[in-house]
Amino acid sequence: MTASLEHTLPTLPGRAPRRAPAVALPLARLMGLAALAAMLAAAVMLGAGAAGQRLYFFVPGAHSGFPDWMRGPLSELELTLSPLGGAMLLVALSGCYLVVLACARRIPARVAVGAIVALHAIFLLAPPLFSADVFGYIDYARLGVVHGLDPYANGAAAAPHDAAAPFVRWHDVASPYGPLFTLCSYAFATLSVPVTLWIYKALAALASLGCVSLIWRITTRAGRDPRPAVLLFGLNPLLLAYGVGGAHNDFALQLLVLGAIASATRPRPAPAGAQVALAALVKLSAGLTLPFLIIGSTDRRRALLGALLAVIAVAVAGMTFLGGHVFEFVPQIFQQQRLVARYSVPSRVGDLLGFGGLTPALRIACAGGFAVTTAGLLWRAWRGADWVACAGWATLAALVTSAWLTPWYVVWLLPLAAVSSSRRLRIATLVFCGYVVATRVGFLLA
Repeated sequence: MTASLEHTLPTLPGRAPRRAPAVALPLARLMGLAALAAMLAAAVMLGAGAAGQRLYFFVPGAHSGFPDWMRGPLSELELTLSPLGGAMLLVALSGCYLVVLACARRIPARVAVGAIVALHAIFLLAPPLFSADVFGYIDYARLGVVHGLDPYANGAAAAPHDAAAPFVRWHDVASPYGPLFTLCSYAFATLSVPVTLWIYKALAALASLGCVSLIWRITTRAGRDPRPAVLLFGLNPLLLAYGVGGAHNDFALQLLVLGAIASATRPRPAPAGAQVALAALVKLSAGLTLPFLIIGSTDRRRALLGALLAVIAVAVAGMTFLGGHVFEFVPQIFQQQRLVARYSVPSRVGDLLGFGGLTPALRIACAGGFAVTTAGLLWRAWRGADWVACAGWATLAALVTSAWLTPWYVVWLLPLAAVSSSRRLRIATLVFCGYVVATRVGFLLA
């Protein structure tokens, strides 16, 4: 039994369908447009302010220097920004984002898409914000191609004099990224670090905009107004500032996941299974969606076969070009879970309970809660519930129970919430984003 992406509520006899609260249409449109304009202004101030001076809060990759090529073109505006100012701009972006979502159906489609593209362009032109991970991408590729070292067995410390090494944050950590991403990253390994940085920034922005396009297509095909969905995803402040601004590879895997959802609605089960498997071979977190897609597929056998063939193809390519450690990224993921992010939900719960942070018992409880929740959601999908919504709830459960949480991880959740039939999932997603924004504001103010 399969589930569609959309469901219709019956209308009771003799009663008109429920409508949204009556808000004057011109006022709603004016509020939405004003909020979009405010988001654009706040984005420029955040991007240009971060480029205007060397502050680790905004550009962690600049810890050993802040060369002009890293600052980007927004540095020409010669703005400066304090951590307090950055926190206030993040709050302003988030508040305006909520106003835009409330007025989404009153905003012209061209204006909505234009604002999304403009905000992506602003954060593309900003320096690598709030993370140095992009330099890790660059360094791992250079380890393999330039230095002949296995990135799954070595970190940046293995080649300390490489041009990328001074900008890497974690020097003793081997690559946690899948073989598909590593193989693709090798294409840029011989380019200079500045050129590669801006290639990654451009690819992140383009992949995010590709996700917007797929969300539009999926929701339109389901008979829904696409504007609320694309605005939920494309204007999210965490996605823009931390995801696009930081040039993260999470957009690549979500582009594949959304492609799989689009294929599943055709239906084309084999390509759908293959695309989710490929996404997991970029970053393992995408693998959580695979069992839900297979359960919800019109042909489970073909979906599973597509996934297996994709894994085999990448494994063969990986063995050929990367060597025998092609799947060593999996232990790295579990090793990362041994770390504790100060603002992860389990860590904050441990503080509130007086444990002084995450304890072993609380870690086990979170893991058990995630396992039970995921099993229940798989059962619901098996019984015919919207598999996309079930995958979204499972992803939210993973984020809430994970000991390691960073702001750009919301990119895993937002596409599923945007295209699913669950309004509750979208509300829960916004609540979780609000929590993450609050922790980032607290970090900047600290």
